[in-house]
Amino acid sequence: MTAKIFRSVFASCILVAAMTVGLVVLALNNYFVTIEEERIASEADLAAAGVNAAGEGYFDDLKIEGYRLTWINAHGTVLYDSQADASTMENHGDRQEVKEALLSGTGKSDRNSYTLAEETMYYAERCSDGTVVRLAVSRNSVFLLVLRLATPLLWICIAAVAVAYWAGRRASHKISEPLNHIDLENPLQNQNVEEIRPLLKRIDEQNQQINDQIEKLHQKQKEFITATSSMREGLILINTKYQILSQNPAAQRLFQLDAAAEYPWDDCNEQLHQCIEAALAGQQNTAIITEGEKIIRIDVSPITSHGILIGASILAYDISEEYTAEMQRKEFTANVSHELKTPLQSIMGSAELLQNHMVKEEDIPSFLNRINTESKRLLALIDDIIRLSQLDENQKMEKDELDLKDTVNEVFDSLEKNAFKHHVTLHLKTEKASVYGNSRLLYEIVYNLMDNAIRYNKDPGSVTVETYQDDHSSYLKVTDTGIGIPQEAQERIFERFYRVDKSHSRATGGTGLGLSIVKHAVQISHAAIQVASAPGEGSTFTVVFPNEPQR
Repeated sequence: MTAKIFRSVFASCILVAAMTVGLVVLALNNYFVTIEEERIASEADLAAAGVNAAGEGYFDDLKIEGYRLTWINAHGTVLYDSQADASTMENHGDRQEVKEALLSGTGKSDRNSYTLAEETMYYAERCSDGTVVRLAVSRNSVFLLVLRLATPLLWICIAAVAVAYWAGRRASHKISEPLNHIDLENPLQNQNVEEIRPLLKRIDEQNQQINDQIEKLHQKQKEFITATSSMREGLILINTKYQILSQNPAAQRLFQLDAAAEYPWDDCNEQLHQCIEAALAGQQNTAIITEGEKIIRIDVSPITSHGILIGASILAYDISEEYTAEMQRKEFTANVSHELKTPLQSIMGSAELLQNHMVKEEDIPSFLNRINTESKRLLALIDDIIRLSQLDENQKMEKDELDLKDTVNEVFDSLEKNAFKHHVTLHLKTEKASVYGNSRLLYEIVYNLMDNAIRYNKDPGSVTVETYQDDHSSYLKVTDTGIGIPQEAQERIFERFYRVDKSHSRATGGTGLGLSIVKHAVQISHAAIQVASAPGEGSTFTVVFPNEPQR
């Protein structure tokens, strides 16, 4: 028995020593890897700065030691390589570090080099001209640094073995002596083995502890189910046989999978199936898929236990709204480009004709007037875009108790001349109407509604503005005798650059952003807007503001 205890204690000491040495080696390896990554990142900064300053000439007579330097254009073609013939190298556009650098400015990855046939660390950085410089260093160099510490670590191991041998001999005798005199039938009644009474009590309590642990596991399982049930994201856990172990309600709504089926993926999205296969092969991946009318982003990751693959997790996000917003942003960008280009072309065309003396003397004032008109239109468009961008930021704004009547009077003073110019009569029927909001937003709402009512009115025409309140809300109503809005267009008039009558809008100098500004300002003010209109019968816009402050 003494020999068995000695072997156990001795083996434990050896194991602890070996694990300690292993952790030290791992820590040193990680430390040297970190240092090496910082070094090649610094070298990449210098190389990028060199390319930014000298371009291709930077590589002339360049001496490189300790790492490999590659220069790649934005299409992935290798322009220069310090250790291989760039003309024979394959396209690098699919390399992870190159893609990340082109996208975000920098990128890094670890993998086996196809050119050098060894495990390599890569770091890439995008230059100002759109090309990418990439530095690579072999992991073998890091391993050699760690290997140099083998001799002192070996002496430490020998010393640890000697100490373990001595400690094992001493501990085995101390433990085995009282154990040889234990009454195994009544272990807790032995008064001469007080040193091991905790062990004997522990054995006596083992069954109860096991039951307690099982109860705790059940409780944790309930907590896990509760936590995942409240998630907006879909979560699915599967084993290596593709069977569903767990899925939360969000995942059921997104994919409608039968968890009881032996293989529930027969009718699933093909891209999702490929991601699952890759995860069960040990690869983490992300994809955007379409499931019905939903746009879903999935993150599929392998699950391992003690280094053994036991399944995969699928985290799904419904990004339909974000995707739609992105499409609207792209459409807005395209519209902005078009809307800015139109007045600029008119200004440039008129200016070129004047500059080249191709305009009759009597026509010069009309050309100058056209330049002035288009310049004002361009400035108004830019001002509206800036206002809309500020509203999109949805920054926290100061709010006070305001009176709609005062704001309407202020806007009336600003637009009275413009209304007279368009032969439109303004009528005010204003009563006190308290609103808790931001004065600038309130002005934008009133101004744009009244300005639109004037621009799209008949000649002659009229605009009536009313303000009033009841116990719950305050109201702003703007009614015109204008051209009216068809029913099918009323849902789109708040879109950016949407115009019911494009020719009339351009003739009156409209930017197509006024009602979009109104919509955003109304939303930020926690208000609501209603439209009543018919072609040829005018339009009425009603904004309903809550009387109480809204969070």
